[in-house]
Amino acid sequence: MSDRRNRRILVVIGLLLAAGGGLSCFLGAGGFGSARSDRAVFDTTVVRWWNEGGWMSFATVVAIGFVAAVTGTVLMAWQLRRNDGRSRVSNFAYPAAADGRGETSVRAAALAHGLEADLERIPDVQKAMVGLFGAYPEVETRAVLDVDDDVDLDTLTGQVERSLSALASTAQLRPAPVQITVRFKAASPPRQLA
Repeated sequence: MSDRRNRRILVVIGLLLAAGGGLSCFLGAGGFGSARSDRAVFDTTVVRWWNEGGWMSFATVVAIGFVAAVTGTVLMAWQLRRNDGRSRVSNFAYPAAADGRGETSVRAAALAHGLEADLERIPDVQKAMVGLFGAYPEVETRAVLDVDDDVDLDTLTGQVERSLSALASTAQLRPAPVQITVRFKAASPPRQLA
Protein backbone atom coordinates (compact mmCIF):
# COMPACT_ATOMS: atom_id res chain seq x y z
CA MET A 1 0.00 0.00 0.00
CA SER A 2 1.21 3.48 -0.74
CA ASP A 3 0.37 4.72 2.79
CA ARG A 4 2.65 2.08 4.24
CA ARG A 5 5.42 2.99 1.79
CA ASN A 6 5.03 6.69 2.66
CA ARG A 7 5.34 5.87 6.35
CA ARG A 8 8.50 3.91 5.75
CA ILE A 9 10.04 6.72 3.69
CA LEU A 10 9.17 9.32 6.34
CA VAL A 11 10.52 7.12 9.12
CA VAL A 12 13.81 6.68 7.24
CA ILE A 13 14.08 10.43 6.62
CA GLY A 14 13.25 11.13 10.27
CA LEU A 15 15.85 8.64 11.48
CA LEU A 16 18.50 10.15 9.20
CA LEU A 17 17.71 13.67 10.43
CA ALA A 18 17.70 12.52 14.07
CA ALA A 19 21.03 10.73 13.58
CA GLY A 20 22.53 13.81 11.89
CA GLY A 21 21.33 16.07 14.68
CA GLY A 22 22.58 13.69 17.36
CA LEU A 23 26.00 13.39 15.73
CA SER A 24 26.21 17.19 15.40
CA CYS A 25 25.46 17.62 19.09
CA PHE A 26 28.00 14.92 19.93
CA LEU A 27 30.61 16.66 17.75
CA GLY A 28 29.91 20.04 19.35
CA ALA A 29 30.19 18.58 22.84
CA GLY A 30 33.66 17.26 22.04
CA GLY A 31 32.72 13.64 21.60
CA PHE A 32 35.03 13.28 18.60
CA GLY A 33 37.86 15.20 20.23
CA SER A 34 38.35 18.86 21.07
CA ALA A 35 40.22 19.62 17.81
CA ARG A 36 37.19 18.68 15.74
CA SER A 37 34.71 20.40 18.04
CA ASP A 38 36.73 23.66 17.82
CA ARG A 39 36.51 23.80 14.01
CA ALA A 40 34.09 26.33 12.57
CA VAL A 41 31.17 24.75 10.77
CA PHE A 42 30.11 28.01 9.09
CA ASP A 43 32.15 30.71 7.38
CA THR A 44 33.54 33.72 9.27
CA THR A 45 30.61 36.01 8.42
CA VAL A 46 28.08 33.69 10.05
CA VAL A 47 30.38 33.18 13.03
CA ARG A 48 30.72 36.96 13.43
CA TRP A 49 26.92 37.43 13.31
CA TRP A 50 26.55 34.66 15.87
CA ASN A 51 29.08 36.25 18.21
CA GLU A 52 27.53 39.71 17.87
CA GLY A 53 24.03 38.31 18.51
CA GLY A 54 24.95 36.86 21.91
CA TRP A 55 22.04 35.16 23.66
CA MET A 56 19.63 36.18 20.87
CA SER A 57 21.52 33.95 18.42
CA PHE A 58 21.14 31.01 20.73
CA ALA A 59 17.46 31.76 21.38
CA THR A 60 16.75 32.00 17.64
CA VAL A 61 18.37 28.65 16.90
CA VAL A 62 16.54 27.01 19.81
CA ALA A 63 13.20 28.45 18.60
CA ILE A 64 13.79 27.23 15.04
CA GLY A 65 14.80 23.80 16.32
CA PHE A 66 11.77 23.62 18.62
CA VAL A 67 9.36 24.51 15.81
CA ALA A 68 11.00 21.97 13.50
CA ALA A 69 10.90 19.27 16.18
CA VAL A 70 7.22 19.87 16.99
CA THR A 71 6.26 19.99 13.32
CA GLY A 72 8.18 16.80 12.59
CA THR A 73 6.68 15.01 15.59
CA VAL A 74 3.13 15.98 14.58
CA LEU A 75 3.68 14.90 10.97
CA MET A 76 5.25 11.64 12.09
CA ALA A 77 2.38 10.93 14.50
CA TRP A 78 -0.19 11.53 11.74
CA GLN A 79 1.63 9.16 9.39
CA LEU A 80 2.22 6.43 11.96
CA ARG A 81 -1.31 6.51 13.32
CA ARG A 82 -3.15 3.50 11.96
CA ASN A 83 -6.39 3.72 10.02
CA ASP A 84 -6.27 7.50 9.58
CA GLY A 85 -6.90 7.95 13.29
CA ARG A 86 -10.20 6.06 13.24
CA SER A 87 -10.82 3.76 16.16
CA ARG A 88 -11.88 0.21 15.49
CA VAL A 89 -15.34 -0.91 16.51
CA SER A 90 -15.25 -2.24 20.04
CA ASN A 91 -17.27 -5.24 21.18
CA PHE A 92 -20.95 -4.40 21.61
CA ALA A 93 -24.19 -5.97 22.75
CA TYR A 94 -27.60 -6.05 21.10
CA PRO A 95 -30.29 -4.76 23.42
CA ALA A 96 -32.43 -7.30 25.27
CA ALA A 97 -35.44 -8.66 23.43
CA ALA A 98 -38.95 -7.51 24.31
CA ASP A 99 -39.52 -10.64 26.39
CA GLY A 100 -36.47 -9.68 28.51
CA ARG A 101 -34.57 -12.91 27.87
CA GLY A 102 -31.17 -11.19 27.84
CA GLU A 103 -28.77 -9.53 25.47
CA THR A 104 -26.35 -10.84 22.86
CA SER A 105 -22.69 -9.85 23.00
CA VAL A 106 -20.84 -9.47 19.71
CA ARG A 107 -17.10 -9.48 19.17
CA ALA A 108 -16.42 -6.89 16.47
CA ALA A 109 -13.26 -8.69 15.38
CA ALA A 110 -15.36 -11.81 14.68
CA LEU A 111 -17.64 -9.77 12.41
CA ALA A 112 -14.62 -8.43 10.49
CA HIS A 113 -13.08 -11.90 10.15
CA GLY A 114 -16.43 -13.34 9.10
CA LEU A 115 -16.79 -10.73 6.38
CA GLU A 116 -13.20 -11.42 5.27
CA ALA A 117 -13.96 -15.15 5.00
CA ASP A 118 -17.16 -14.42 3.07
CA LEU A 119 -15.34 -12.11 0.64
CA GLU A 120 -12.57 -14.68 0.13
CA ARG A 121 -15.22 -17.18 -1.03
CA ILE A 122 -15.75 -15.02 -4.11
CA PRO A 123 -13.99 -16.91 -6.94
CA ASP A 124 -11.71 -14.10 -8.16
CA VAL A 125 -10.72 -12.81 -4.70
CA GLN A 126 -7.37 -14.16 -3.54
CA LYS A 127 -7.29 -12.37 -0.18
CA ALA A 128 -9.45 -9.92 1.76
CA MET A 129 -8.61 -7.62 4.67
CA VAL A 130 -11.51 -5.91 6.45
CA GLY A 131 -11.58 -3.24 9.13
CA LEU A 132 -14.68 -2.01 10.95
CA PHE A 133 -14.46 1.51 12.38
CA GLY A 134 -16.62 3.78 14.48
CA ALA A 135 -19.15 2.91 17.18
CA TYR A 136 -22.11 0.58 16.86
CA PRO A 137 -24.53 1.08 15.04
CA GLU A 138 -22.77 3.72 12.87
CA VAL A 139 -20.05 1.45 11.54
CA GLU A 140 -17.74 2.26 8.64
CA THR A 141 -16.13 -0.56 6.68
CA ARG A 142 -12.82 -0.44 4.84
CA ALA A 143 -11.70 -3.47 2.88
CA VAL A 144 -8.80 -4.36 0.63
CA LEU A 145 -9.39 -7.12 -1.91
CA ASP A 146 -6.58 -8.83 -3.79
CA VAL A 147 -8.21 -10.00 -7.03
CA ASP A 148 -7.14 -11.72 -10.22
CA ASP A 149 -6.16 -9.25 -12.91
CA ASP A 150 -8.78 -10.64 -15.30
CA VAL A 151 -11.71 -10.15 -12.89
CA ASP A 152 -15.05 -8.85 -14.15
CA LEU A 153 -15.58 -5.80 -11.93
CA ASP A 154 -19.35 -5.68 -12.51
CA THR A 155 -19.72 -9.25 -11.26
CA LEU A 156 -17.35 -8.55 -8.37
CA THR A 157 -19.44 -5.56 -7.29
CA GLY A 158 -22.57 -7.69 -7.13
CA GLN A 159 -20.80 -10.43 -5.16
CA VAL A 160 -19.39 -7.91 -2.66
CA GLU A 161 -22.88 -6.42 -2.28
CA ARG A 162 -24.25 -9.89 -1.51
CA SER A 163 -21.58 -10.35 1.19
CA LEU A 164 -22.50 -7.01 2.76
CA SER A 165 -26.20 -7.91 2.60
CA ALA A 166 -25.43 -11.21 4.35
CA LEU A 167 -23.64 -9.26 7.10
CA ALA A 168 -26.62 -6.95 7.39
CA SER A 169 -29.08 -9.82 7.71
CA THR A 170 -27.06 -11.98 10.13
CA ALA A 171 -25.57 -9.27 12.33
CA GLN A 172 -28.30 -6.64 11.91
CA LEU A 173 -25.56 -4.25 10.89
CA ARG A 174 -25.35 -2.35 7.61
CA PRO A 175 -21.98 -0.55 7.40
CA ALA A 176 -21.98 2.91 5.86
CA PRO A 177 -19.85 4.19 4.26
CA VAL A 178 -18.11 1.21 2.70
CA GLN A 179 -14.69 1.76 1.12
CA ILE A 180 -13.33 -1.09 -1.00
CA THR A 181 -9.81 -0.97 -2.42
CA VAL A 182 -9.12 -3.47 -5.20
CA ARG A 183 -5.55 -4.62 -5.80
CA PHE A 184 -4.92 -6.59 -8.95
CA LYS A 185 -2.71 -9.67 -8.78
CA ALA A 186 -1.60 -11.89 -11.63
CA ALA A 187 -4.22 -14.57 -12.24
CA SER A 188 -1.70 -16.96 -13.76
CA PRO A 189 2.09 -17.06 -13.96
CA PRO A 190 3.44 -14.67 -16.60
CA ARG A 191 4.46 -16.26 -19.86
CA GLN A 192 8.16 -16.66 -20.46
CA LEU A 193 9.55 -16.13 -23.94
CA ALA A 194 12.48 -18.37 -24.73
